[in-house]
Amino acid sequence: MAKATAPSLLDDVLSSVANHKPGQRNWFDKLPPEAQQELLAVRTAFDPAVHQKRAFYRAIKTAAEKRGWQIVGEKQLTDWLRQR
Repeated sequence: MAKATAPSLLDDVLSSVANHKPGQRNWFDKLPPEAQQELLAVRTAFDPAVHQKRAFYRAIKTAAEKRGWQIVGEKQLTDWLRQR
């Protein structure tokens, strides 16, 4: 009879980890799913070689406000735009 191998440390940790409190949601996570999808499409279209980030931010902020979405300040949003 073969001896069973012990689970790895990673398996052990992952099987017993339990978050007790949800983490703080960021501005993007607070938006409705359809808003998130649209903003992800906008981020995909952002090209720093073509678009000025400040102008892009202002356009996003204006369009989002028309839709009733709460958008963060320029620094946070332009940092988010550069994430890929």
